[in-house]
Amino acid sequence: MIVGIEGSFRLEMGWQFPTHKDFKLMSFSEAKNMSMEEYDNVDAFIQTNILGYHKNNMKEQHDFIDNTGKPRIVLEQATFRKNIDFDKPETYYYKVGLNCFTYNKGIFYNENSPSDRWERIKKEQDIEIKPWRHMEYTGNEYILFLLQNPIDTSLNPLYERGEQYDMWINKTIKEIKKISNKKVKVRLHPRFQNRFDLHKLSLVADEISNEYDGWNKTNSGGSLYKDLKNAWACVTFSSNAATEAICEGIPVVNLDESSFSWPVSYHTLDILKDNVIRCDFKRARWLYNCAYTQWTMKEINSGIVHKRLLEGYWNEVIKRGY
Repeated sequence: MIVGIEGSFRLEMGWQFPTHKDFKLMSFSEAKNMSMEEYDNVDAFIQTNILGYHKNNMKEQHDFIDNTGKPRIVLEQATFRKNIDFDKPETYYYKVGLNCFTYNKGIFYNENSPSDRWERIKKEQDIEIKPWRHMEYTGNEYILFLLQNPIDTSLNPLYERGEQYDMWINKTIKEIKKISNKKVKVRLHPRFQNRFDLHKLSLVADEISNEYDGWNKTNSGGSLYKDLKNAWACVTFSSNAATEAICEGIPVVNLDESSFSWPVSYHTLDILKDNVIRCDFKRARWLYNCAYTQWTMKEINSGIVHKRLLEGYWNEVIKRGY
């Protein structure tokens, strides 16, 4: 049995609790008062997200799951979600991992994955993988700074070390300006534009994008691609928009290893000194592996996803001799 606890599994934005017979949604009271027999029958817990404010708002539930010592299946938004609409849940993919959903902490058992899922997702979402741009900077291009929702859990590593996102943005743009004379254009998170101080940003950035049409879709509609068109490179803490930039062939500087585009991106700003970035990251294996982290609810309801993860988990337990 795989147990979800109300509250720690959020039902919003079209998200659904799995209907497979192995899953059971309980109130927190029911979970705490399970009989020993019921508890022994729990193979894992399932929840959405586990970081930042989600965890703080549901600390008791999270602590309860932590203290059981049982594996935890975690759902979050998928890496590839181009042309996915919140109003059409049948098109929606979920990232599904053990213990966490980030690149550096989640367990997905996806190393050396075959190409089949990627080929399917690429076709469904009309994704084109373009050659790397070896674009010489002429002054007409810009470094595109991809911002994130300031309260999103993807920024949790930043807050854990005592930094504020707005101050980090300003500091990072100033660091770029110290090593490069290239223009910096800031792209706000399209769904949370009102959470940024535009005046402060205008003091350090050369331009703030006003391309935000289609914000109701998870890929920001076509507006992101308008900003990517003349981007010489992109910089971000860990925005998923970096994934789409990489598919467009644009070099990316990722500044936190939680990002799923970490393996095919640069990790320091020094690369921005040059007038040409000759990017040579191999993307095929990364694409195949990423595709095996995301699943539709139909696939989750079929049972193949949790069985795959738990089989990997117990194989590891046996290898360690526990």
